[in-house]
Amino acid sequence: MENNIRIEKVGDINSEYPYLEVFFKGDVSPFLEISIYNKELLFKIYNSGKNISLNSREWGYIQQTANDFLPGALKDEDDYFNW
Repeated sequence: MENNIRIEKVGDINSEYPYLEVFFKGDVSPFLEISIYNKELLFKIYNSGKNISLNSREWGYIQQTANDFLPGALKDEDDYFNW
C-alpha cells in the first residue's frame, strides 16, 4: 500500500537535478534516494541497519512517481540552461 510510503522532492545546489527521497511514513530518515544520472533514474538504497520490505504496490508507486518525476526534472534543468 502506497499509504505507507512518503516521497519528498529535494533541491540541492550541489546536484545538477533535484532528487527524490523515499521514506516509510513516520520515519525521519529515507531508505531510498532516486536521482538522475546521465539523464536516467538512479536508485540508491541506504543502509539503515534494518530490513526493508516492499510489496509490489509500494514498489509500483515508487517507480511510477520516479517515472513521472524524470521528464519534468530534465525539462526544468534544460530550460534553465537554455534560457
